[in-house]
Amino acid sequence: MLNREQFYLDILFSKYPMLKLNNSPTAGSTLGFKHKEEFRLNRSGKLNPMYNKTFSTEFKNMQIRNKVGINNPQFGVKKSAETIAKLTKLIYVYEFETKNLIGSYSTVQCSKEFKIGKDTLTKYIRNGIPYKNKLFSRIKLH
Repeated sequence: MLNREQFYLDILFSKYPMLKLNNSPTAGSTLGFKHKEEFRLNRSGKLNPMYNKTFSTEFKNMQIRNKVGINNPQFGVKKSAETIAKLTKLIYVYEFETKNLIGSYSTVQCSKEFKIGKDTLTKYIRNGIPYKNKLFSRIKLH
C-alpha cells in the first residue's frame, strides 16, 4: 500500500514541484521532512520547553537504572563481523628509519602489543613523531 502511495506522491511532486501537497516526500515516513527556520528559532534557548529544567537525583537515578543491563535496548544484541570492522579504527605501525610496515592493529591491540597507554598512543598519532623508533599512523603510508 505504501508503494502505491509513494507512486502517486512522486507523480504529484513531479507535476507540482512548487506546491506543498504533503509535509513529507516519503510515504509512511517523515524522512525528508524539514522544519521551517521559524520553527527552529522558536524552539531554541528560552523558548524550548526543556530549557533550564532541573531534574531530581531520584529521577536521574531512575533514568540510569532503566538503561543499564537487560533494560538497555542494545543488551544482548550481537554485532556482526562487518559492523565491528566498520567501527574498528586501524593503526598502522612502521619502523621509523626504513618506513617498513610492522603491522596494522586496532587501538586496544596496539596499546597492548607495544605497551603504550591509549592517551600516549593518540598523542604520537596526532603529532606524527616516533615513539621508541616506531611511527604510528591512522593512514597507510604505502
